[in-house]
Amino acid sequence: MPIDFKSLLSSITAIHKGGDIIGVDIGRSSVKIAKIKRSGSSLIFTNGGIIPIPVAANPSAEMTPEEYDGIARSVRQFLSSKGIKSGVAATSVMGNSVIVRYVKFPKMSHDELAKSLRFEAEEFIPFDITDVYLSVELVRDVEEEGQPKMEAILVAAKKDIVDGKIEILKSMGLDPLIIDVDGFCVNNLYEYCHPECAEQNIMLLNIGAQMTTLLISDGGVVRVVRDIPFGGNMLTNLVMNTFACDFSQAEALKKQHGIVPSAELETLSDAETAEQVTTSLIQAIDEQLHTEIQRSIDYFNTISASAEEISKIVLTGGGARLKNLDKYLNRQMDIPVEVFNPLEFIQHGDDEELVNNASAFSVAIGLALRKAGDSNAIRAV
Repeated sequence: MPIDFKSLLSSITAIHKGGDIIGVDIGRSSVKIAKIKRSGSSLIFTNGGIIPIPVAANPSAEMTPEEYDGIARSVRQFLSSKGIKSGVAATSVMGNSVIVRYVKFPKMSHDELAKSLRFEAEEFIPFDITDVYLSVELVRDVEEEGQPKMEAILVAAKKDIVDGKIEILKSMGLDPLIIDVDGFCVNNLYEYCHPECAEQNIMLLNIGAQMTTLLISDGGVVRVVRDIPFGGNMLTNLVMNTFACDFSQAEALKKQHGIVPSAELETLSDAETAEQVTTSLIQAIDEQLHTEIQRSIDYFNTISASAEEISKIVLTGGGARLKNLDKYLNRQMDIPVEVFNPLEFIQHGDDEELVNNASAFSVAIGLALRKAGDSNAIRAV
């Protein structure tokens, strides 16, 4: 379900009638770039790649203006090296400054809703309503206590966050066209690759360096979207503290061992190290991710009209590559867990870096699939 704030932003002046959109996913550990071409029913990854972001003194902190300037320079150099000329781009937002709510509004026309959206939305938004951009996607008409209403997905994003994304795209030499939401990008891409899942209840976990976006889709309708303060950097920091080493060394240990099953530890020459790494990772997963997954499932069960349980959990993002994370969550939740590799459904070259980081490209590819006018969202006027 595409959501964009395009028509809200006076700073966006591009008129885009066709052609490819450059998907730009700006994460805490890297920037992912994707250009996708449609050929009949097939998708082709035509250009793009990953630009690492140097490890900050505090990897868990928000990026500074100086860091953003450095990222913009690196992206401009990357685009030039790849022969990607300046063009229209889409990026996304997430985190505490973005609110997604499943709500019900009184039945009214689209024009009436656009004019009254700020008033109607105010009770659902924990920010000053004048400080946010608002967008709403209508789901269906319902009746509640004899009154006609509209079920809708309401999105509010703080203006400074959205405007900041606009400015960084411009500083990269790109023309901003669409601002989306991370979770919707991944959900749209997954449904494109797995159309049969539109009739199922699916949980998607997009695990980044700092944040995990959790989304639950009920028969193709997004019911729950949450950003959880859990990511790869948190796990690396725990390993770093356990071994009193630096961030790079801890990252290497995390990637090397991941979660090692108890039965396999005795076969390892460095079993003590592997066990310590595993213990650190499981502690964070159980206290943060597992707990929030269960809370979200419990909440979903209270609001869903479906009698069906969640059929599977789908992992994507850079953090999905943590060794044996899927198996561990499957055992803990007793729900099938899979790692989503979008490149299995997209023609691509033999770029080793692209293939090795496939799950990390889900947001960027989802953004690259966007096109002007593909959203039915109603925006505040």
